[in-house]
Amino acid sequence: MNEPLAKTPSWPMSLIAFGFYFSLFCDPWGPIPRYFGWLLSIIGIVGLFILQGSKLRKPVLDPAVKIIIYIMIIWSVFTTLLNFYGWYHFGKGVSNPLEAVFGIWLTAFVVSKEGTGRFQKVWWASSVLIFVACILQAVNVLKFSVFSHHNTLGLYAVVTLPMSLNFAVRRYDSRLLYVISSLTVVLNLIALFLSFSSGPWLVGGIEILLFLIIARPGKYGLFKGLLIPLLITAILGFAFALIQPTYLDLFKREISQLTSFSGDFSKFTTNRTRIWEKTAHLISQKPITGWGWIRYKTLFLMSNFEAIPGVGIPVEPHNMYIQLLTYGGFPLLIIVVGLMLRGAWLAWMKFKSCKGENKYLYAAVLATILAILVYSMGGSVFAARQKIGFLFWALYGIAAALPERGKGKA
Repeated sequence: MNEPLAKTPSWPMSLIAFGFYFSLFCDPWGPIPRYFGWLLSIIGIVGLFILQGSKLRKPVLDPAVKIIIYIMIIWSVFTTLLNFYGWYHFGKGVSNPLEAVFGIWLTAFVVSKEGTGRFQKVWWASSVLIFVACILQAVNVLKFSVFSHHNTLGLYAVVTLPMSLNFAVRRYDSRLLYVISSLTVVLNLIALFLSFSSGPWLVGGIEILLFLIIARPGKYGLFKGLLIPLLITAILGFAFALIQPTYLDLFKREISQLTSFSGDFSKFTTNRTRIWEKTAHLISQKPITGWGWIRYKTLFLMSNFEAIPGVGIPVEPHNMYIQLLTYGGFPLLIIVVGLMLRGAWLAWMKFKSCKGENKYLYAAVLATILAILVYSMGGSVFAARQKIGFLFWALYGIAAALPERGKGKA
């Protein structure tokens, strides 16, 4: 985390980096601040192209990742044009995979030039602010909510948890940093608990196991980075239940849902099986090309489906794999899963080759990618593009980034 930063060579590079970190910090607050940060980065990119175009021509992405994302964009544009619904729907739909690709490239461009030190500091500051805001909102101190739905909070806590563990298992020269890093995990776990969503709870547990298996932080890292935060979180969770009795009822509801796995599968999936049944019909009609990148709710209404009991008109299919099959058929599903697996492999190779404590960063990235593959059975990072999607693709960009020529690590 204390990785030295390279000096930015010109104002375009400084503007690109500032816009990137601004969007990274502000992403959970909504798309407008993220787009503003991206706008600054794009202005910097244009300036760099005019003044030092050779810097943009240097590769910053893993070659295989570059090929996969080219194929993903070409196929997405093709299928959406094939099922043309108007330029508004085309632009809104195709912008989803384009944003993912831009997030990957922008992250890779910045960290390949200056390393990951500042990235981790900005990530930490942003996540702690969000955790504190969510907790204050839960105890009615704040009158506004960062996330409009508990599922969104759950996914945010899932995406940030391995990074929080990355901070906590490291060794620091200051006792204050030891305390702060452990408290970061506590705040992350509380935010995960407050989502009252059994899916993120399950994935969060899987993430912790994955991180420990991959990183192997030792007894000291395990004690400071996980066991103490878990104990503190359990105590605070009990206190929450006493202060807000409704939280205990919500907790019981989620436990009841988890225990219904072997019985009522519809209850276990919160009636999502009914959405998947309708979506399966759409997929069967166009299994190769799909229906193009269009808002799922719009497609549902265009298909003259009736409202689903207990659900109404679904906004999303709540499953990334089914979503990809709907939008781009089996080719798009294979492309995106291949992209994910390539990112996981790159993160693993960086972890294996890293000799310093930055290996925990790559362990966190790997754990996040694998956990999102599991989470995607009940949700989608593409559906969460407004407040969370960029955060995941930024982590992916760290895995896919090439080191600057002459340097040994990204």
